[in-house]
Amino acid sequence: MISIVSLALVALSMLIVSLYHAMLVYGKGVSTHSVYRSNGGLLSLITPIKNEPVDVVERYGRHFAMYVNIFAIECIVVADYADDTLFNGVLKVFPFNDSVFLVRRFNGVGGRNGAINDGARFSSGDTILLLDVDAYPSEEVLREVAMCSSVCVAKWSVCEPGYTRISRTIAFMTDYGSWLYYKLKSLKGLFIYPLGSGTAIRRRLFEEIGGFRLDVIQDDMWLGTQLMRRRVKPHLVGEMCVGAPQTLSAFLTQQRRWAYGTTDVMKRFGKDILNASVEPVLKFEALFYLLQPLIASTTGLGFILAIPASFSESQRMGLLELVLLSLLGISLALEFLSIKKFAREARGYDPPYVYGRSSAISTLLTIEVLPYVVAAIMGIRIPYKITPKSREKARELSPLIIMLLFTASLIASIIRNNSITLILSAMPLTAALYTLLRL
Repeated sequence: MISIVSLALVALSMLIVSLYHAMLVYGKGVSTHSVYRSNGGLLSLITPIKNEPVDVVERYGRHFAMYVNIFAIECIVVADYADDTLFNGVLKVFPFNDSVFLVRRFNGVGGRNGAINDGARFSSGDTILLLDVDAYPSEEVLREVAMCSSVCVAKWSVCEPGYTRISRTIAFMTDYGSWLYYKLKSLKGLFIYPLGSGTAIRRRLFEEIGGFRLDVIQDDMWLGTQLMRRRVKPHLVGEMCVGAPQTLSAFLTQQRRWAYGTTDVMKRFGKDILNASVEPVLKFEALFYLLQPLIASTTGLGFILAIPASFSESQRMGLLELVLLSLLGISLALEFLSIKKFAREARGYDPPYVYGRSSAISTLLTIEVLPYVVAAIMGIRIPYKITPKSREKARELSPLIIMLLFTASLIASIIRNNSITLILSAMPLTAALYTLLRL
């Protein structure tokens, strides 16, 4: 019985996600007409940083220093640096001028969200643009967001995919997600959520909302719920060059935080979307977007359940099992078609190899995010952890643990003659082995 449940969880959750992606790629839109331009004014760029590498901060400062004499912008970097030596290193290379400021906070209250709120109080622009330290919007994008009448979002495009297999795979996954959830959703007139980096919001609206809450980790998802409650629909502008995690450890840190923070927002503020006076299709899709970590962790739960089932049950193929396996095959085929269409627009990647690598990481992620989704549902508070910008590899034990667990499950499946758990164990085992040996 557990074997069938585990297969059903994996097959149905993966089918739901692939159908959602197929809808975004091939479905018809709701509306595409929108007007978002205002008379502009001073644009305030706000970037929170915490113990970032000196070279990353220097590159960021020099990127914006060249724009301050072209049009009306100010750049405010809010630094939560506990280490005096590291901060002094930043001071030596930071390109100060009348429009580029480096503000050091000593209390660190509210973490990233508190830093953004403090930066907003320090700023004087009509529009506030939130940026990470590894984001480099072009002059064209800066001019577009300066004219935004409410909220505008710049689509991410990874600046440098990198030269390693893992960095290029992560860049591919980032670009694919940005294409799906921002470009395609915008073209179809669906609600697009703000991004933690690349979101511009008019000061009057930011102050009306009250700034960012200090008790949420995923500030962009929370901001989206408050915007929908007020019937404010963010608009997509051009592409913005961003950095992507360079190592598997950094990427897993990012995705675990996103899964926890998004689930936490869904649990606590999903009612704001339910109560919003917007079209039902916009409301349903916006809610579904927040449910993605929960759906992914359902897949992971299915894989985990296969472990005890492989030791306790003997399960042969029946009609129900074949139907579920067919659904699993359909979901993989649909996702392949969506990725193939994206690949026609994207350049610089190496299909089909990058597809296999991204599939392996995605499989591992369904298990990796499971504890964080459960923690968010149970209300267990987890502190915000910044995605490392360094290229140095950190030891990540989780793929090794997954490999060992599912190796044992695979052997038990063979001994117990359990065809279902044999298939289910092989998927994360193969993904973990590939990650350890090739990434």
